[in-house]
Amino acid sequence: AVVSTQSTGDSSDSGAAPVPEHVLSIADQICGLSLHETGQLTKLLKERLGIGEIAMAAPAAAAAPAAAAEPEPEPVVEEKTSFNVKLLGIDSSMKIKIIKALKESMPELNLVAAKKLVESAPCTLKEGVPKADAEALKSKLTEFGGDVSLE
Repeated sequence: AVVSTQSTGDSSDSGAAPVPEHVLSIADQICGLSLHETGQLTKLLKERLGIGEIAMAAPAAAAAPAAAAEPEPEPVVEEKTSFNVKLLGIDSSMKIKIIKALKESMPELNLVAAKKLVESAPCTLKEGVPKADAEALKSKLTEFGGDVSLE
């Protein structure tokens, strides 16, 4: 049996076949789902039907602008995790303090090597450093007048 519970006001304009009863039943069940259950259903259907994220993202963004803001954190997850720390310049009056701070932060350097690095600015101090370590080194050197960038 074919049943249509939705009235459009004018049944002659669509020309489409009436919606089958089992499809209406499924639609009623979906409408009764919680937001969490709807998300689980969406994920399950994507997996079973082989639908990628891009195919589903456009309709979801058009239907719910609030939901479109949710996928934005994904690029943040892909943000850079290792950095090159570059010393661009120094305040010459703070040169000794910057050399000492650099030596403390990079124990593999002796005093002469730390001095040469500071004097050769702009230069790369460290490569492939984790973000936390890079930020710590940058803050320590900028505290003493160093111009440091993370790339």
